[in-house]
Order: sequence, then C-alpha cells, then structure tokens
Amino acid sequence: MIGARIREERNRLQMTQPEFAEIAGVSKRTVIDWEKDASAPNAVQLSALSEAGFDVNYIITGKRIENTKSDFEDEFDLVNVYDVKISAGHGSLCSGDAEPVSRLAFRKDWLHKQGLYAKDLLIVCATGDSMIPTIHDKEKLLVNAADKELTDGFIYVIRNQDNYWVKRIQIQFDGSLLLISDNKLYPPMQLDLSDTNDIEIIGRWVPSSRNAFY
Repeated sequence: MIGARIREERNRLQMTQPEFAEIAGVSKRTVIDWEKDASAPNAVQLSALSEAGFDVNYIITGKRIENTKSDFEDEFDLVNVYDVKISAGHGSLCSGDAEPVSRLAFRKDWLHKQGLYAKDLLIVCATGDSMIPTIHDKEKLLVNAADKELTDGFIYVIRNQDNYWVKRIQIQFDGSLLLISDNKLYPPMQLDLSDTNDIEIIGRWVPSSRNAFY
C-alpha cells in the first residue's frame, strides 16, 4: 500500500513525521493519514518529496528506481488547476479563485505527442449537461490557452462578459460565432465577435485520457 511505502521512504531518509510534513507542505496529521492510507499526496506534494530525495516512483508503483531525485520531473509536467466552474449549460458566472489551487501531473510523452506544453495549459471544471456525451457534468477540462485561433467543429472555453461557456463553435458568414451544444436539447447560441471588449477566447479544449496524468 502507498501508506506503507511512504513510511518506508521516510524511515529510509531518517525523517520524523514533522520533518516530512514540512517538506510536503502539510500538517503532521496529514502525514499520519497518508501512512494509514486514509488519504494520499497529490502531484504537487509528490513533486516536493521527489526534490527532497524521496523515491516517488516507488511510493506510487512499488518499483524502485536508481535516480530518485529527478525521475518524477523527467516523466511528468505539472499543470495548474483552478477552482473555476465553466458552464456546459446556458451560461454561468465563472466562480472561484484566480490563483491555481493545485496541479495535476501529466505524462511528458503524452504532452509531446499532442504538441502541448504545460506552461500553456490550465484545468477548470465543467458544470451542466449541455455537452453530454462529449463532456460530463463536473468533468475536469484541460484547456490549451495558447490555441485561441477558432476552427469550426472544435470545442473552446469562451467568455462573454461574466458568462463562461465550453462549446463547440461554428463561424458564421456574417462573422458572428455560433456556440453549439453536443446535447441536442440545447439550442445554439450566437455571439457577435465584433464586440471585442466583451468576448474572450480562453483556449481550446484538449480531450485527455486518464492514462495521461496522475
């Protein structure tokens, strides 16, 4: 179990639970919970442990590697997660903190195959059912903020005043933008792109597999 391997690594490095907690940026109570398998460290905490010499690969998989300090960084890139809800319905206020609340680790080989860079990516949360079956309620959305060039048929996160949507788009002959829901119960919505002060393309949605990140 992960908890036993965390305790084994802590003992190997001759650290007390308070010393371990300080490195991971958590409380001693959290360390106790980890070692009892009541909870587990996230990607940011694992990265901090890797920097301190912990064999993170062993903690996760049970398999030891030789270079414990840099293997996590060699294999994964961290992407910021924001406590923001993006409407997959009729449109809703983008609520949450502007600062990232955590990070998810994505496999570098997967990012490379997709032509993506972690610095350009962000993760937000969808809310609503208008993009079902493509995107589900409460699903995490990986967004490429470097890709703002609109292409018909692709899905983007778009802001219009205080409303944020994740929608499939279609550019109309008059230059306006049609926001299309994959759930056919929702009618298309039209936006006038000439009103540039009120419309912002946040980025293009990137479909991702659970195998791509930890």
